Amino acid sequence: MRVEIFGPYQVELSAMQFIHNGGWAAFAAVRKLDDGADVPVHVLPFQHVVDHTVFATEAAAIAAARGVAVAVIGPQAV
Repeated sequence: MRVEIFGPYQVELSAMQFIHNGGWAAFAAVRKLDDGADVPVHVLPFQHVVDHTVFATEAAAIAAARGVAVAVIGPQAV
């Protein structure tokens, strides 16, 4: 799992390999880290983010997950 910080957002990116075909699926989670809160706010719970797409490599799946996460938080946070 890869964790990146964009301003107040914590982004978790992951890829899982399919056993039956060797391809990769993209997963992501986005949490907003608020100074006043006891726990982070889940903007995007951990989930499969690019449905019906099988990526050839783990790196490609993580890049796709990152693209979805950045779209969720908006370009102003990048």
